[in-house]
Amino acid sequence: MKSSISSGLPLEIELKNKGIKLAAAILILFSIIFLRLTYMQIIMGFHYKELSMNNSIRVLNIKPPRGKIMDRNGIVLVDNRPVCNLVVIPEDVSDPAKVSSRLAEILEMDPVKIEEEIKAGLKRPYDPVCIAKDLSFDQIARIESEIYTLPGVSIDATHERDYVYKELASHVLGYVGEVSEKELSSSINKKGIYSQGDVIGKGGIERELEEILRGRKGQKVLEVDATGHSHGIKEEISPLSGKDVRLTIDKDLQAIAADSLGDRAGAVIAMVPSTGEVLVMLSKPDYDPNMFLSPIAPEAWQEIIHNPRHPLENRAFRGQYPPGSIFKIVTTLAGLSTGVLDPYEKVHCSGDLILGDTRFMCWKQPLGHGDVDLNRAIIESCDVYFYRLGKMLGIDAFSSYALSLGFGQTTGIDLSGDSSGLIPSREWKRAKLKKTWYTGETLIMAIGQGFLRVTPLQMAKVMSAVVNGGDIYTPRLIASGEPKLEKKLDVPGEQLEIIKNALRGVVEDPAGTAHNIWDPVLSVGGKTGTAQVVKKIRSGIPDESDIPYRYRDHAWFLGFSPVDDPEILVIVVVEHGGHGGSIAAPIGRDVIKGYFFLKSSRWISGQS
Repeated sequence: MKSSISSGLPLEIELKNKGIKLAAAILILFSIIFLRLTYMQIIMGFHYKELSMNNSIRVLNIKPPRGKIMDRNGIVLVDNRPVCNLVVIPEDVSDPAKVSSRLAEILEMDPVKIEEEIKAGLKRPYDPVCIAKDLSFDQIARIESEIYTLPGVSIDATHERDYVYKELASHVLGYVGEVSEKELSSSINKKGIYSQGDVIGKGGIERELEEILRGRKGQKVLEVDATGHSHGIKEEISPLSGKDVRLTIDKDLQAIAADSLGDRAGAVIAMVPSTGEVLVMLSKPDYDPNMFLSPIAPEAWQEIIHNPRHPLENRAFRGQYPPGSIFKIVTTLAGLSTGVLDPYEKVHCSGDLILGDTRFMCWKQPLGHGDVDLNRAIIESCDVYFYRLGKMLGIDAFSSYALSLGFGQTTGIDLSGDSSGLIPSREWKRAKLKKTWYTGETLIMAIGQGFLRVTPLQMAKVMSAVVNGGDIYTPRLIASGEPKLEKKLDVPGEQLEIIKNALRGVVEDPAGTAHNIWDPVLSVGGKTGTAQVVKKIRSGIPDESDIPYRYRDHAWFLGFSPVDDPEILVIVVVEHGGHGGSIAAPIGRDVIKGYFFLKSSRWISGQS
């Protein structure tokens, strides 16, 4: 009996141990199941919920129409037009190769490219990928007839930017393009405003006022089947259109300037001197912003950016040029401000000025201008007079004064990207070129040559102050807001009148360098400039017409009207155009005459 009991004890212990192990195994199993359920329902719950919802509903963004861009008179320069685009939801495309092949036949596109775009979109599987824009009626009909054999494919009725006048003011308006991967992951998208396929301002006003123009997206909740095709709208939130923007630009005057400049490379700026409003900002050659609405082929983009005429460059405020004789007005201001210039003192011009062993030639040869005061020196653009004035000023005072006017820095215009130009100085040359400044370089700077570089907009800004009585205004392109007065010239009003009367003589006096544009009906003041690119003597080509294009002089003209109370100021630069008086001045005259013609015709018709 004892042996029976004693022999049964190990069996009980063994059974008990197996029970513990079984319970432990069951506990572990249930723990694993619990943890898995916790992971799937709590940690990954949102993800699976989203996947589940996307099998039955689809949440799509509705793009808002961008705000219109108008000129100062309310003429629409940039609008929106309705278009139908073909879009694909990558997650719904079960067979990308098959769908791509069929779409390629309808759209006459490369099937490999379509398939690549669909697969690339899988990074954001439920974001629509635009395969083709602005479908024709025939393409829409063919796609709709086969829509249930094309899973994930749909037609999106939306709107596209329409640059109504194309190249007319392309550098001001800018352009839009599809948001890039870099932009999607950058700080501009920190609030998730943009998604794949959205457009964004890439240049000009479109970029500068992107937040105002873009509007706010709406949403559409669709019921979809297994192929991603919609069977009804469950919910819809309407988008909020972008705000319209009015510019200071006058479309009709811009067109007159463009017609007068023609195909020549250069820039035209027209401003209201008393406010800083920009009436014309023209840069040539220009471009059609509509070409950026669809992705540009790499080879086409390379052709644009390597074009030697640089059509994307806004020469009006990025082009940096030696200003030539127009800068003599700045030299005059510096002389009057520092007190080294007596405007009534006469200086003899014999055709040159000798400094050491160097002859600085006047443009008038061989005898020069004779005895000239400031009035005659400006009217006839006497180089010797301003050589002497530059020498009296010295580079330190001269450079400092030019900088105080705003040269050598950006203008502050409400459009980013303008260049600062260059006002050379003793310190600049030592730091940049490791060389000493020579007096002769000051003489050359006094007539607008040498290292000196300015932009047309800088010149318009400062010259507006000369003719309006001394107020320097920040140039502006946005019509809203008030004029911003930066500072006043430190030259007395009566001395500014001396300069203005001399500028009147440039046009009205028979000896004036712009007398060829004189019109007895129109009161115009002006100043011509011919800025050398290289010295003629170095080119070895005595005949101007035989000089290669890239070595020809830049032609400048400053014009304003009426002289006594200017309403408009114009700056013209024609790259490698030749003489300012014969090439640039007629363009300035056309713009000024166009301004008064438009003003009178609008008054007659009751538009203003």
